[in-house]
Amino acid sequence: MAKRHGTRTWLVAAVLLGTVTVTGCAGGSSGDPEQGGPSANPEASAPAGGESSVAPAQGVTPAEADSAATYELTQTYTDPDKLFTVKYPKDWTAEQSNGYLELKSPDGKVTGSVASTKARPPKGDWFTRPAHPLIGLETPMSEQVNGKVYTYSSYVPAPARGDGGGDSVMWGLTESDNKGIVRLTNGGDKAALLAEFHYAPVNEGNKPLSQSKGVELVNQINQTDEAGTVDAILKSARAGA
Repeated sequence: MAKRHGTRTWLVAAVLLGTVTVTGCAGGSSGDPEQGGPSANPEASAPAGGESSVAPAQGVTPAEADSAATYELTQTYTDPDKLFTVKYPKDWTAEQSNGYLELKSPDGKVTGSVASTKARPPKGDWFTRPAHPLIGLETPMSEQVNGKVYTYSSYVPAPARGDGGGDSVMWGLTESDNKGIVRLTNGGDKAALLAEFHYAPVNEGNKPLSQSKGVELVNQINQTDEAGTVDAILKSARAGA
């Protein structure tokens, strides 16, 4: 496991897309990335029947200015089409295949994939579109693309993933108007970036968690070193090469 330097201070997420419901849904049509996909609509996704909202989930972004150094992201992956780069720790298992990167933490608790839509279309069991992601902080990619890019975290029940992997806490990147996708443009090529990491298993053998319990679980997992490392990986992503 990479060494940690200094005291990690966690920030509270203040921005939400829609409500704080944290269930996700896998597969299905993601919409054309060039069209922006489905946008978050707070009114349309508000709880029905007078159901009270839940406090925002605790953010996963550390306070250190250089999280890539803090979490020792010494390895760099460059997309074959030069659409993006991303950094990751040397002690994480990395597999590169057909234009996408798959990562696994040393203890196997976290698995993730980073790819462009040219390599892996956002459909089927491979892509999980979060229904109501809990938004973290803005990332440096906002300075490179035509939109604000944020980290997010979400609780995903097993049926939503559809791969038999059990419940998980998911992290990824998203634009404010496009859940789970960051649109990229490199010259005349148009594509999007997909970044998805799962911490599992959680809530083993139990029925899906309620809205409030899901938020509590996300808060708990966001305190782990794995969460901090994933957050640093996500924030290291850059458009182009």
